[in-house]
Amino acid sequence: MQSSEITEAVFDYTSFLGESSSQKWTFVDALSSIAPIFSTVWDEATKDVSDPNARLWDMAMKSLSSRRSDESNLVTLIKIARHENIERVQLMMPYSLEPEQIDVIQEKTKAKIVRLQADDFLISI
Repeated sequence: MQSSEITEAVFDYTSFLGESSSQKWTFVDALSSIAPIFSTVWDEATKDVSDPNARLWDMAMKSLSSRRSDESNLVTLIKIARHENIERVQLMMPYSLEPEQIDVIQEKTKAKIVRLQADDFLISI
């Protein structure tokens, strides 16, 4: 019997932008860029499976880029959350998303995005 508890995570996109622009490569990052299997093996050995916030953050830091559009990053973030069995993400943005951006992201991911405040959103996956 499955638990009815919903797995939620909080993702601060502002922190991501700051962290990703100053991120330094580790030895594992360098190996992973050559042979992605190193990243997979390392992640499985070191990840904290009980903390959805940590899982989402770690995967986002490896998959999103401050050089890509917000829409592209958020589509990827939702795909990561889905893969990690996270059903809801509270997203904190540094600025508000335009309705057109929200529509594109929802269309590409089939997720539902609800604006909580000007730049906070709840994404149901």
